[in-house]
Amino acid sequence: MENDENKKPEEKTFQDKAEQWIDKAEEFMDDTADKIHESETYRKANKSVENATKKLFRKAGRLWGKSEHYFKNRDTK
Repeated sequence: MENDENKKPEEKTFQDKAEQWIDKAEEFMDDTADKIHESETYRKANKSVENATKKLFRKAGRLWGKSEHYFKNRDTK
């Protein structure tokens, strides 16, 4: 009986410590993510990805228009 009572507080303290470690890790990750998002390198990378995406969709739009034009002309012949 005494052994069982002694084990429960140990488990709680370990679980409390584990929760504290998890909270600290989450806080650290949040702080690090904020620092990354505020960095100049991240802004530059974000801008370049945005520009690449715009170019890609513009080219896709041109190809779409060309394919529609091709299929319309093909059906009339």
